[in-house]
Amino acid sequence: MRSILPLSATLCAAAFCLGAQAQSYPSGPVKMLIPFAAGSATDVYARLVAKHLSDAFGQTFVVEPRPGANGSIAAQQVAKAKPDGLTLFFTTNTTHAANPSLMKQMTYDPVKDFDPVTKLGGVAFFMAVATSSPYKSVQDIVDAARAQPGKVSYGSGNSVGIISGAILQKETGTVMTHVPYKSTPQAIVDVVSGQVCFMMVDLSLSRPHVKSGRAKLLAVATIKRSTLAPDLPSMAELGFKGYATPA
Repeated sequence: MRSILPLSATLCAAAFCLGAQAQSYPSGPVKMLIPFAAGSATDVYARLVAKHLSDAFGQTFVVEPRPGANGSIAAQQVAKAKPDGLTLFFTTNTTHAANPSLMKQMTYDPVKDFDPVTKLGGVAFFMAVATSSPYKSVQDIVDAARAQPGKVSYGSGNSVGIISGAILQKETGTVMTHVPYKSTPQAIVDVVSGQVCFMMVDLSLSRPHVKSGRAKLLAVATIKRSTLAPDLPSMAELGFKGYATPA
């Protein structure tokens, strides 16, 4: 299995050519679809970008969440949109890098159906559990999974969550139960309530739960420690080499 990739935010558009319209773009309000639910990290970052674009172009950029099917619902809608540049896709590696390997059938072509505009950045992911969880370390989770195959569950709201759980099982020879969600916000709620054992989540969504005392972070899914949480060990540091991503 390939090393897990960090979540990267990318702005795309339905395949089109601005041509002579470039100087007058956009000619009207712009829809910016995202593949995850409101409140997700993608939603938060998309709204920040939309505000700056609205100010820069003097037109309204509206963020519209379209969660479901691992981002495929939103991707398909953008792919079928009129290629006039008024429908943008604020997406991640889930829809354009991971889904071709994770899904048997694709309802869109991640290359032919889109024109990439720009990459906006990357996000590190952290392993989170409920504060009340009996698992105090990543090794505790692995030991429990070995002792009782299938008992340990992990949630996912995007491809990072899916692949991270698969990597952990592969590297440790364990069997865990995957609990998929349409998006990350509901998944982290179920983790902190104890319904799901753990998940990989970005810092923006986990931080409020950590501050409230309902969640704790065990490690960061990177090679080196993250500057955002330098006291947390990296998964590679703990011996899990599949998490070979920068901090």
